[in-house]
Order: sequence, then C-alpha cells, then structure tokens
Amino acid sequence: MAGAAARAEQALGAAERLFHFLANLCLGLMLAINIVNVTWRELTGISLKFVWPWTLLLFIWMTFFGFFVIYRRSKDITVEYFVDLAGPWARTATRLLSDAICAGIMVLMLVEAPVTLGNQVGDMELIPLQRYWMSVPLFLASALLLVHFVLDALKALAGEPEMRKDYSVDAE
Repeated sequence: MAGAAARAEQALGAAERLFHFLANLCLGLMLAINIVNVTWRELTGISLKFVWPWTLLLFIWMTFFGFFVIYRRSKDITVEYFVDLAGPWARTATRLLSDAICAGIMVLMLVEAPVTLGNQVGDMELIPLQRYWMSVPLFLASALLLVHFVLDALKALAGEPEMRKDYSVDAE
C-alpha cells in the first residue's frame, strides 16, 4: 500500500507541475495576443476579432488548470483557529471531513461529466474547437483532485501531518 501511495503521490506531483506550467502558458498566451491586438488596433484602427474568444477560452483553461494546483499546494483559504485550539484530534477529524466532502464533490462532478460534455456540442465562436474542449481541463483536474483527497485521507488515517502546516511546533 505504501508503494502505491508513493507512486500516486509522484504522479500527482508530476501532474501538478504540468498543470502549473499549462496555467502559466494560458496566462502568457492571453497576455501576448492581447498585446498584439492592442498594438494592431492602435496601428490600423482594426481590432482582431479572434482575440476575445481565445482570451476567454484561455482564461477558462487557466482557471481549471490552476484549480488543481491551488488545492495540491494547499493554497486554498482555511480558517483553522478554533480547530487548532481543540488540538490534534480536531485537526484530524476536520481534515477527514474536508477530504470526504471534497472527494464527494469531485465524484459528483465526474459522474456528471459525460452529460455535461455531451451537451456542449458545436464549434466555439471564432475558434475551431468543439465547445466541450472548454470543460476538459475541469474534469481532468477533478479526477486528479479526487485522487489527491483520497490519498490525503489515507495519510490522515496513518497519522501523517497535513501538508499545509507543520504541527511539530505545537508538541513543544
């Protein structure tokens, strides 16, 4: 079991680095095409019509790729003051509860994925892609987050500390 968890952790780490790169790539492409559009419009008085739909698509993709990275790096917002006051048992209990709720939400999203993707038919405006391509990064991130939350719950049950905070200072 420990070997499988370590391999899953390595795979999640690789996916995290890839998604971080892809989110930054989307941001860079948005910046580049908008600089070109602003410059072109200033020089010619004509706006490049494809820039807005591509910017919108890249923003959506950046958000969905970043969605996984934020949770993976524990950069989400948490309020832990009262839980920390209650001690280690409360930290473990709320961690398991949070993992169960988040994993449940990811399962719901993945169960609905085929219906959602099936309803997104037709080409996007000025982009030669089917509409369902907007949601693909969301469902990839959801699948990876499901693995992340299940793995974190197993770590919590095994007594491993949470990644977001080092509680060894509390023991002193």
